[in-house]
Amino acid sequence: MTKIMFNIRKFFTRDNKPKINIFNAENKIRYIIKNWLFIPFILAFIFSLPLYANFYTYLNEEYFPYINAILVLISLFTYLNINKRFAFSFGFFIGLFWFYWIGLSFRYTNSAYLVYVIPIIVGIIYAILIWLALFFNNIIFRAITLSLIGYVTIFGFDWFIPDAMLSFSIFKVDKISFIIIVATLSIISIKQIKLLRFLAIFLLFFAIDFDIKKIRIPNEKILLTQTNIQQKEKWAGNNLDKIVQYNISLIENAINDGYSIVVLPETAFPIILNTSIYENIVDELKELSTKITIIVGAQRYDGFGVYNTTYVFNNKHYQFADKIFLAPFGEYMPIPGFIADFFSKIFNIRYSTFDTQDKEPINIFAGNLIFRNAICYEATTKKAYKDNPKYMMLISNNIWFKPSNEPILQMMLIKYYSRLHKTIVFHSANGSKSGIITPNMNLDFRVNGI
Repeated sequence: MTKIMFNIRKFFTRDNKPKINIFNAENKIRYIIKNWLFIPFILAFIFSLPLYANFYTYLNEEYFPYINAILVLISLFTYLNINKRFAFSFGFFIGLFWFYWIGLSFRYTNSAYLVYVIPIIVGIIYAILIWLALFFNNIIFRAITLSLIGYVTIFGFDWFIPDAMLSFSIFKVDKISFIIIVATLSIISIKQIKLLRFLAIFLLFFAIDFDIKKIRIPNEKILLTQTNIQQKEKWAGNNLDKIVQYNISLIENAINDGYSIVVLPETAFPIILNTSIYENIVDELKELSTKITIIVGAQRYDGFGVYNTTYVFNNKHYQFADKIFLAPFGEYMPIPGFIADFFSKIFNIRYSTFDTQDKEPINIFAGNLIFRNAICYEATTKKAYKDNPKYMMLISNNIWFKPSNEPILQMMLIKYYSRLHKTIVFHSANGSKSGIITPNMNLDFRVNGI
């Protein structure tokens, strides 16, 4: 294995000058295509293999931790050994492979062309980040940047976490285990310590998760509904009655099927639910809550601001938990207001923002269980897992980014945090699969469409 990796490394890091005359126009084009496009594209795809392998997990509800572990090793080895001259384009294509979907939400604005512009901007941002992280060919420097790059947030966006690629592998997901893996690959990559290469492989055993103890899913009978209501349909006023009746039918079916808790996705009711104009809907939900606990997403207004909220109806009463950790650009602007206003005028976009009140994660009560509340983006950020909650109730609206790999990346990050904090995550989604994500390392993992 070490011999194979060493030979691959020579392909990545040999820094011979091109033997062709790049001042010749034809040769210059070939050089650019090869060194700025083709090779960096292939290497970025290799780096992203652990992410894209999870498409199989998502579609078939199973995964292969040993294969995923090998893909992770190949991915991280690629990062450590890539030639510096490929670094900028390598970072650009990683930005595209991981986050091309970010621009898809602009389909629903007056500036749909930004669907194509935003991925390029994102790619350039990650090109700069990774170019800096790979600035020196020194393996130790790169091992350090690889171990730290997951802490970098760009405008509050923290989804680029290489550690999360361990989520569906045999390896543990804590930082020490990640450093052990990176250190092992670094030793294999350094020419001057050939004698340690074989011994370094044994370090990997300290990173393997041998904990086969299962964390049990509670006995409470919970229905995690999955819907597929298109974004334009959801917010069209003339569709409201139809959507309300559809949601009510989901709740009534859950009652008839004997469930004790039913969960509907984020903004399943695309309205400010607690206003007097929708009092009849609230009354109907209260009445139904005598037969089943209802957890559902809608908006809330308190006289000062509008909130993205989880409502919990039980025995003719309801509690609510607002979203605290908002998605950058989607729900708040992580840039100064005057800059946001400038871009709003230039691109003719009206930004929608939500308000927040609480600073700490909120728990909700349903049946005999206590859940950490999470709405979409929140379940993919470390702050939501403070104090290692046993259960998390997550509602999402992923239709914004359908079709794309966004649900796959979301699933990988949730699995990462689930394993890291020993939290069972119950997920109800619109536009992607609903299901339960557990910290367990066995094959009872499910992300079922219901």
